[in-house]
Amino acid sequence: MDSTHVTALSSLLQGIRNDSSMLQRFIYSHDLSTPPKFIMKFIKNIPDIVVQPESVEDVLKILEVAKQNRIPITPRGAATSAYGGAIPLKAGIVIDFSRMNRFEVDEDAKLLKAEAGAVWWDIQKELVKRGLSLRVYPTSAPSSTVGGWIAAGGYGIGSLKYGGIADNVASLTIADFLGVKMVDEGLNRFVGLCGSTGLILNARIKLRDFSEDKPYAEHMSIGDAVKAIKSIKDDDHPAHSALFINSSFLSMKNQVKGTDLPEKDTLLLCNGKESNSLGEELWEDRFYPMRIKRLGPSLVTFEALIPLDNVPGFYREAKKIAGSRHGFEIWFSKDWASVLLFMPSDERTMAYSLHWLKVLKLLRLARKLGGKEYSYGLWLSHRSRYREDFPELYEYKREIDPHNLLNPGKFFPEGVVPRLMNLAELMAAR
Repeated sequence: MDSTHVTALSSLLQGIRNDSSMLQRFIYSHDLSTPPKFIMKFIKNIPDIVVQPESVEDVLKILEVAKQNRIPITPRGAATSAYGGAIPLKAGIVIDFSRMNRFEVDEDAKLLKAEAGAVWWDIQKELVKRGLSLRVYPTSAPSSTVGGWIAAGGYGIGSLKYGGIADNVASLTIADFLGVKMVDEGLNRFVGLCGSTGLILNARIKLRDFSEDKPYAEHMSIGDAVKAIKSIKDDDHPAHSALFINSSFLSMKNQVKGTDLPEKDTLLLCNGKESNSLGEELWEDRFYPMRIKRLGPSLVTFEALIPLDNVPGFYREAKKIAGSRHGFEIWFSKDWASVLLFMPSDERTMAYSLHWLKVLKLLRLARKLGGKEYSYGLWLSHRSRYREDFPELYEYKREIDPHNLLNPGKFFPEGVVPRLMNLAELMAAR
């Protein structure tokens, strides 16, 4: 879109805070990932304009302008993930929801109602004052937003006891080209779909009573860690979170932070019967694992959900593929484990593309062992067709967004990127 059209678009959005400067547009063209350059050639990731709505009325006006002018929309929270869900595929409008950040608490019903741009840790600090707590929240909670994490379908802190965010959303208020609606059934149409089937305006989320965190850590193998997790029962060991950290990741932490943590495979439990000093130190540092990027200067990440019983086997094989120096974090949920791998790299070198191929090899291994993608975004949209509910979701998408303007290319594959990623996956299988 040339400057004349950008100016015209800005005029159409008059009354809503917007910015079309090159600096702002560039800032909103990336998330935490940087794919190989040969992929980036096929997308228009720099938006034409960035808007920051402050009300439902603002969002509806943006949708109307987009509909009338056939302009794609990319919703964005804090962009703390690495799946391309908040990166434009075809330029257009980026909607930054950060100014829609209000929330309220129903203490009697133990329900939170939060706008899409509300930050998880701001919410948690207020809840604690009222004797309540979030059930689950992301490891990027100090900046991650409610709408962003729901749109990614996240798992994280608290998932051992309470599952993923999908298990804790009571209802969503959604805006699309047909208007605004509240949804309390069929949430699979929205959770984890990156806003491609409607823009999340606010969410009602289940809460729990606050209890003091008691983190306890013990050195053990991944096999013993899984056995320990399976032995936990709510009645006698009310742990809400469990994290396995391998020795390589602890070594990375020491390099980044200048600490001297024991570089041994470790299981961290929180809200168990007791705490210890190692547990407290690791728990205090549970946020922002992506800080490992400083060792890069770039970072390639892998994440998949693995059935609990298959975690040890996956971990053993994954170490062979990834190499021994790369770090693993494994967050346990009720029946799944969210396995994260961090590979410091340099996007200016050939090794960077090879690290991406390793990610695709690891995804094949995950599926072989009954696992699945953690999130799809732009980079893994070619895998969404394997979901059982894909036909239903595709028909719903066509019904409410016939021109594919709501975050195109996210979850629903479109364009060259899915074909390139599918080809790369075939190459990785060799």
